Amino acid sequence: MLYALLSAGCLVVSLHPIYDDGSIAWDEGLVGTWRDAEDKIDVTIERAEWRSYTVRYRHPVDTGTFTAHLTIAGDTHYLDLMPERGQDYGPLLVPVHAIVRVERQAETMTITPLDYDRLHAAFTRRTRRPSEPAMAMDQKQNVFLTGSTAELRQWLRLEGANVLGAPATFTRIK
Repeated sequence: MLYALLSAGCLVVSLHPIYDDGSIAWDEGLVGTWRDAEDKIDVTIERAEWRSYTVRYRHPVDTGTFTAHLTIAGDTHYLDLMPERGQDYGPLLVPVHAIVRVERQAETMTITPLDYDRLHAAFTRRTRRPSEPAMAMDQKQNVFLTGSTAELRQWLRLEGANVLGAPATFTRIK
């Protein structure tokens, strides 16, 4: 899940979460261990504190742990992933949020990240459409969504299906 998101080289992340206290959802069916055989990624999702998940991923060349919150914008479920809660990564590192659509049917879960190419093009066109959140770019060409939580949620309700990249499919193994 996360390796596919992070391995693309350039990222789309948000400075603000896409959830607020009133929009946090819970799906017990996400808890378990999942495998994307094509990309050789295993993901374990565990129940964590206050309606959050701990997400651990393992890929042959990388591992990581994130805190995640599930939220619904319109009819679509999204996971907001950020560095593991409680870790101090130093004074100059800011915890950002990665946003992925999550669809689960029985023993299959599909994760779809935001489309970097589409959002990079939106940023470089220099004119923001009314539905788009504010954006910035760093020296590595990563796209930072800088809009507020409310703006991000509205944007996902309006444009969610139009700003998604390539999906990854996981099958439950535990």
